[in-house]
Amino acid sequence: MKKTSLFWVLLWMVPFGGANAKAQPLTYQNSTQFSEDNMSKSLAWYTLNPHPMGSENQTKIAQSLEITLKKLGWKISKQRFKAQAPNLDSLRFGGTNKNDKEIKIVDGYNIIATLKGNENCSIIIGGHYDTKFFRDFKFIGANDGGSSTVLMIELARMLKKENFKMGTLGSCSITLVFFDGEEAFLPNWDEGNNILGIQDNLYGSREFVKKYVQEKSNIKKFENKPIHLTIILDMIGHKNQKLFMSNGSDNTYAEKFVLSAKNVDIKKSLLSMEDDHIPFKDLNIPYLHIIDWTNLKEWHTVNDTVEIISFKNLANFGQSLLTFLSNKRAENGK
Repeated sequence: MKKTSLFWVLLWMVPFGGANAKAQPLTYQNSTQFSEDNMSKSLAWYTLNPHPMGSENQTKIAQSLEITLKKLGWKISKQRFKAQAPNLDSLRFGGTNKNDKEIKIVDGYNIIATLKGNENCSIIIGGHYDTKFFRDFKFIGANDGGSSTVLMIELARMLKKENFKMGTLGSCSITLVFFDGEEAFLPNWDEGNNILGIQDNLYGSREFVKKYVQEKSNIKKFENKPIHLTIILDMIGHKNQKLFMSNGSDNTYAEKFVLSAKNVDIKKSLLSMEDDHIPFKDLNIPYLHIIDWTNLKEWHTVNDTVEIISFKNLANFGQSLLTFLSNKRAENGK
């Protein structure tokens, strides 16, 4: 083992070393390209333990994300919110405490990183960094949560090197949002609403939109800049990667992304999905929702591990995303 590898292992064990352990920033090779090694090491950190919203491990993940992105030179804020969620300790949902109520208040944390652009527009790129709760096995979510998280961290490093031309998507202010609580606590997506009358999913993206998206003269803004486009990423790193942009994604930019993609299997789709793009869709904010909904054998199983991830695929996708951001902005998103 190289000395640098040992350093990484020791560094990444710190955030999970106990309740009083101090979170540390992740450290990266300063490669001029998307680094497979950087993302591999990030995913090893991400998959050490399950970390559903509200868990101690998720709090530590949030702390490390916050200080890592700050170290990379981004303006960072942490949105703390409280949400009603199914109480999995209650008897009804498989717990053992007969006195526990069926709904409890859970703390969530969105990590928001912004790189100021030169023009009066905003691009939001988001993905969830929580893992789904399973009582019967250890779910670490290498693809479902992990792949988009490590890609976005590496994207933060790479975007600091870019100098986009005026009039391009990349010349806008770019905000990376690591959403907490995309996953439902209950086994199925709609159970919370059907059983308890509460929405048990998309906690972080709903709270982000509620607090940070302002409307003036029918224009949706983030930090006083019109939101030109939102890009939501999920499950993008499978070794047999087949990506698509779900139904409702902005048609013009979907076509531009396909043309920008090099060595990436991606296409437009008529399949409608619910993911962190929905709160933006509900406000008529143009978006691209990019996901792999073909390779589902390991989805929400104990087998969603690092072994199913291709870091080459992730690097190719990251470079395609940079190429896409170098495209000229379409007028009014059309």
